[in-house]
Amino acid sequence: MLKHKVIKVVLLSTLIVPSVSAQELVLGYDDFYNRMKTSKKNEYKNTQLGVFLTNIETKKHCQINNAVIDFEGAITPVDIGADYELRLPFNKQLRDDKAKLRVTATDKAQCDLAFQIMTVKHDSLKFTTRQIITQVTEFDKFLGDMAGYFGRMNLPTTMGVQFIFAEETNAVTLSGNKFKQGDKISLSQDEIIAASISGLKFNHRPLRIVPLTEKM
Repeated sequence: MLKHKVIKVVLLSTLIVPSVSAQELVLGYDDFYNRMKTSKKNEYKNTQLGVFLTNIETKKHCQINNAVIDFEGAITPVDIGADYELRLPFNKQLRDDKAKLRVTATDKAQCDLAFQIMTVKHDSLKFTTRQIITQVTEFDKFLGDMAGYFGRMNLPTTMGVQFIFAEETNAVTLSGNKFKQGDKISLSQDEIIAASISGLKFNHRPLRIVPLTEKM
């Protein structure tokens, strides 16, 4: 396991940039492109860098009603995913052209830009231990790549995964035993080994699956 710390703000829930108006946000596309490059490597089959706006008062994701890429008046709509994720295109030409991301949100409170390392696929009701361990390994490598050579030595250890839901959710093991309940359910590798857990199944699909670290 790698020891991770330097890019904790990128990894875990929030990489906070200077606060902006909750009504409109305008940012350079090139910064997003450069951050997304790591997740586009062929070795990362199920890991991505999610982009969100976070309400500074509620700490929840801001409600986005419109997002576009703007280059000299040429407008490209941006897909808005579950839980108001900004699904930005990965386009080198937009980077080279210095295009702008324009986002409008309905929140009255100020919003901050936040990045979240998360899985690409997370819409199943059942996850086997093999899937989870494979994902932990991929998260760990992804974090190391983003941190760079020196940053790897200072990052928190990736212990497992955390499932995030839109509502209260029940988790049971694949053998039928009750595991946990809540809108955030964590599973560490230590728990898998100690309880011989072969996997988990839920009564609701996760919004996101993110790394669980020693500092989370």
